[in-house]
Amino acid sequence: MIYIVAALIILGTFLINYRGIVISGKVQLAVIVAIVGLLLTAVIASAPLVRVENFSPFFPNGILPIGVAAALIFWSYLGYENVSNVAEEFKNPKRDFHRSIVLSVVVISTLYLSVAIATVGTRAYAAGGSVAPFAAILSNALGVYGGVTTGVLAVFIIFGTVNAYTTGMSRVVYSLAKEGGLPKAVARIHPKTGVPPLALAVVSGPSMITLVASYFLNIDLQTALLIPSGAAILVYVIGSASGIRLLKGSRLRLYPWISLAVSLIMLPFVGVVLVVSLVVALFGFFYRRIRGLRR
Repeated sequence: MIYIVAALIILGTFLINYRGIVISGKVQLAVIVAIVGLLLTAVIASAPLVRVENFSPFFPNGILPIGVAAALIFWSYLGYENVSNVAEEFKNPKRDFHRSIVLSVVVISTLYLSVAIATVGTRAYAAGGSVAPFAAILSNALGVYGGVTTGVLAVFIIFGTVNAYTTGMSRVVYSLAKEGGLPKAVARIHPKTGVPPLALAVVSGPSMITLVASYFLNIDLQTALLIPSGAAILVYVIGSASGIRLLKGSRLRLYPWISLAVSLIMLPFVGVVLVVSLVVALFGFFYRRIRGLRR
């Protein structure tokens, strides 16, 4: 059943994005408002149950597990930089781009920190050995409806994530095709909707294939999360290295060094699944080289 729902989400986000960026944006806004509303409800309702003693010991299993958890959390933070992928869709990119990035980081960090405090402070993670502690938190707010609401919230969050990345990554694929990194046909724009349909297919198609593969190969959740997290950390390494060169002599020149150091520290925690990202990167590199030789 879970895989059927996942397939419907992939198909649904493809169709929504095919209709155009305006419709996709409206759907995304509605989903985000619902998610933030439920998260705030859970956090506020749990506040009276938070106990300071539940935060001790602060590192019950040592520091090493924190590294693995941090590698997983990278996946949760990936959404904010997706703004850059759709920057050309802004009416005033020079003004709105920076505002969107800063606002996204502040809002995401505040929400995640609040949920983490509520989870640890109420010991919701220990509720019957629950692997979904947020269900216990919502139960504090909504009683018997907490479990059902958690399921609905999970679907909303997944849908919102897939929708946002279908929009953003299709623009990345479109840009790659324009620059010769992919066949030029992928960069064609639909005359009515203004979207690149083949670029959308390049994003949604492999997503569906990956879903089917995960079903038959029985890939566990942690591995499934570490694969995109590893790709993101690798991108941060490359982006930070680029920033060091581009910001040479700037007053901001220290920031890419910090970002590079943190990203390099995180890479080993990803594990062997980092090979997936390296294979994709090598494929792209050699594809561009081959196209360059043909010219």
